[in-house]
Amino acid sequence: MDQLLGVLLGGGIALVGSSGTAWLQARIQRKETRAKELWDRRSSLYLDLLTHLDGQVSFAADSDRYLIGYGPKTAESYQLRRQLSARVDLFASPETRQLWEKSTEAALVLHASTIEGGHFEQHFDQLVIPETSSDPEQQRLIDADKHAREQLITHLREELRVDRYLSA
Repeated sequence: MDQLLGVLLGGGIALVGSSGTAWLQARIQRKETRAKELWDRRSSLYLDLLTHLDGQVSFAADSDRYLIGYGPKTAESYQLRRQLSARVDLFASPETRQLWEKSTEAALVLHASTIEGGHFEQHFDQLVIPETSSDPEQQRLIDADKHAREQLITHLREELRVDRYLSA
């Protein structure tokens, strides 16, 4: 009888242990799957942010402190900004939103100054902003745009741990 009780107790412990292990492994796997899904969504979002990093989706046009008449001009560009903003609200960090807004505003201000001041070169049907300017104010705006863009890119790479994955 004692042997039967020992076998049953041992079997029960083994059953509980294996069930607990299976539950724990499933939980860890679900957590890893969610983390991968979030990374995939963030990487897609961050690529879209960088792709559309210009004055067309800028937040500066929403306030009087910058340039009225610039920023989103078409229904499509307003829709793009709303979609990007919603995705940022869901999947990005607050720092990413702040740096994205800062960068789009810098791009908008540079673009407006370039057009208004005639600081551009025309190549076929495209207007090109030179990388340097003899006008100190225009050069300050070029540098501010470049700095804001670099800050955003650096932050996004850190958030996605791109360099860690590339070195592995």
